[in-house]
Amino acid sequence: MLYAAQVVVRIPWARSLKDKRQVAQSLMAKMGRHPQVAVAEVDHLDEPQQLGLGVCAGSNTHVHAERMVQEALAEIGRAGLEARTIEIGER
Repeated sequence: MLYAAQVVVRIPWARSLKDKRQVAQSLMAKMGRHPQVAVAEVDHLDEPQQLGLGVCAGSNTHVHAERMVQEALAEIGRAGLEARTIEIGER
C-alpha cells in the first residue's frame, strides 16, 4: 500500500534559489529520516519562495503508511514553515 502527499511550502524570506536550496536540503533530510518515507522536490523549481514536495510511504496497511507520511509532514511545522497540501491519498 502506498500513501502519498504533495505539498507547497512557503519560504517568504528566500530571495534566491540558493536560499531555497538550503531550506529544501535541510527539510528533506529531516523528513527523509522517517523510516520508509521518500521525499522529492516535484514542483515550483524556479520559484525561490515556494517549495513543492512529494512525500510517499509504503507499508502493508493503509493506516501505517498514512501515519508515516503525516509524521514526515509534521517536520514542516517543526521547522517553522507554512505549507499547503495540494493532494493527499492512497496510490
